[in-house]
Amino acid sequence: MNQMKKMTGLAGIFLLLGILIAFNAVLRPIRARVDVTEDKLYTLSDGTKQLLGDLDRDVTLKFYFSKSNDRLPVPMKNFAARVRDLLKEYESRSDGYLVVEEFDPKPDSDEEEWAQRYGLQSQSLDMFGMGGGLYFGIVAVSGNREAAIPMLAQSAEPRLEYLLTRMISEVSTEKTSKVGIMSALPVNGAVGMNPYMMQQIGGARKWAVVSEIERQYDVESIEMTATNIAADIDTLVLIHPADISDDTLYAIDQFVLRGGHLLAFTDPVSLTAQESANPQQMQMGMSPPQDASDLNQLTSAWGIEMTAGKLAADESAASLLSAGNGQAQRNAAWLSLRAPNIDRDDVATGSLNDIMLPFAGVFEGSVSNGLEMTELLFTADDGFTASTMAARSGRIEIPADKKRLPLAVRLTGTFKTAFPDKEAGLKESEKPGVVVLVADVDMLADRFATQSMNLLGQTIVQPRNDNLTFAVNMVEQLSGSESLIGLRSRNAFDRPFDRVIALEKEASFKWQAEEERLNAQLQATQSKLAQLQRTNDDGPQQFLNPEQEAEIKKFREEVFQTQQSLKEVRKSLRRDIEMLGVRLKAMNIVAIPILVALFGLGRGLWMKKTR
Repeated sequence: MNQMKKMTGLAGIFLLLGILIAFNAVLRPIRARVDVTEDKLYTLSDGTKQLLGDLDRDVTLKFYFSKSNDRLPVPMKNFAARVRDLLKEYESRSDGYLVVEEFDPKPDSDEEEWAQRYGLQSQSLDMFGMGGGLYFGIVAVSGNREAAIPMLAQSAEPRLEYLLTRMISEVSTEKTSKVGIMSALPVNGAVGMNPYMMQQIGGARKWAVVSEIERQYDVESIEMTATNIAADIDTLVLIHPADISDDTLYAIDQFVLRGGHLLAFTDPVSLTAQESANPQQMQMGMSPPQDASDLNQLTSAWGIEMTAGKLAADESAASLLSAGNGQAQRNAAWLSLRAPNIDRDDVATGSLNDIMLPFAGVFEGSVSNGLEMTELLFTADDGFTASTMAARSGRIEIPADKKRLPLAVRLTGTFKTAFPDKEAGLKESEKPGVVVLVADVDMLADRFATQSMNLLGQTIVQPRNDNLTFAVNMVEQLSGSESLIGLRSRNAFDRPFDRVIALEKEASFKWQAEEERLNAQLQATQSKLAQLQRTNDDGPQQFLNPEQEAEIKKFREEVFQTQQSLKEVRKSLRRDIEMLGVRLKAMNIVAIPILVALFGLGRGLWMKKTR
């Protein structure tokens, strides 16, 4: 009897194994993936899915990674695994048109030679070059077209999907994007001509933003008096359209309606336009460009306008400006935007952290039916508007009514014409269009966007902030495939210690408050010393009088007390972080095993009762 039970048990086990093998054989061709990560790190955006679904030619993605290098750090291996998973997701969505190939370019191998031919860069894993070379890049090939990411850095992970999709779009289409630039300012370095002396005046150099765009695209300069935008222009960059005529507005209107992409920078008060006024030009009767510009005549048909004469203000984004006499004060209308004021979900802005907008305008209204609006740059929820006069003086009154104000927006969808009375021409978009509106022009000027340094006799221009990156990213997004527009930025896989960061931020606020108080005391004491010297009837003093000595002694004591307070702030910060670490360790070492043990005991008791 026992022998029969054993045989029956073995037969059941073999039967179960047979069922599992058959089940796996049936389901093996079926590829099922579920993205359970909180931020959907492995889920492709709709734009990428659309591009992959519309592929009509073969594309090969060649992934070069030195995985055999035994000195690779663990974080880099983990990042490479995530890149590999994402590439496989691309492959699975392409209906066979996209193939992923992986190569390990070992030294002196054919794989390394091909990696170098494609322009991939080898990086050393240590400062002495003892760790060997690391190749970590991707190449897209389709026919005779190639595109590459020479070196993948982990910091680029939020933009990885965008970079891959852009490469695929670049090699799968034959057309090269063309960008038109139209401006009332000398952004192209144009100079005026004195008709009487036949000599150049002005001498302005080309703006850095124009030079950056020219590095990537075929750029054509378009006059402000143009009555037609050429059909081969894909993206029009409009910078400060002051004194723009109705005929030119109509040309831009029709450009948008036939599917052209528009990136427009307007300004209620442009400091750059005011500074560009040339005295020699004015003497010759040539009027300088107006300091205000808008496209309200055009955008009102889409439901939004830029408020004339009103500037955006935000106390939390106020910039520290010189007030003369060595003094400085914060101006709430001179905005220094940080991460909370920038759309983190958009791939073109998700990695930006520092954008300066000197005296920017505000967009108001609700977009018309058929359009969607995405706010790319904005104030905090307690933003408000200020007059240009108040902004210049720095004496801005804070109203009771506050709200978040959009500073840069993207409109997508079906646009309607702003000239319905025109008999000829389009009345609405032939296909979904895209328009990006920015309520500031000065952010593009070299004075506010770049800084120059002399290196061995050469002038090196470096970005001062993320202003140029914002503009170039927008041109890049608008000039690429339609599927690139609106791609979301992917969050990094690594998780920050939010509570630790919050504690550091809280301590930094305390530190800043103490520091500001100390600076205020210093200014007050210096003012007092100056007053004592002015009221002294015996003239300038070579030695300090008792009142001055007492004042300085008092100040030094206050400095000492403030320094002690700062030390206590730092000690409290370290103590809070250490206690947080102790609690986390206790939870990992003690609490989790206890919970597992309690679950096991509970399950055992429940099973015992049910028998």
